[in-house]
Amino acid sequence: MTQNGVVTKLLDRGRAEVSVERGTACGGHCDGCETCIYATTLRVEAENAVFAQPGDRVVLESGTKAVMGAAFLVYMLPLALFFLGYAVGALLGLRQGLCVLTSLAGVLLGAGLVVLIGRRKREITFRIVGFQR
Repeated sequence: MTQNGVVTKLLDRGRAEVSVERGTACGGHCDGCETCIYATTLRVEAENAVFAQPGDRVVLESGTKAVMGAAFLVYMLPLALFFLGYAVGALLGLRQGLCVLTSLAGVLLGAGLVVLIGRRKREITFRIVGFQR
């Protein structure tokens, strides 16, 4: 997976800090909707394989597998536990209202697991692979 960014400063051990624009649901035209609550610029640490200097516009590469794995974990685990919680409640013969509560407990369990796994898992690594044209 590639992204564009701007080198903001050089770090030690052949690494650089890069400012990367975060994609938005509206395609970056936030003037109309004004619903974005997150900063649109992220600062990431990247391996500086091309010896870029501060101010250079660069192309960053990150492992697609790591990005997709993180997205799967964040979105699918709580959803799967939501349905599993409802199914367990139904198998136990609980009324529908209690089945809904067990499904919500599943979502909370999934969110907790995401946080715990996220703390242990290694970060997504970035590498500067070239300059923007």
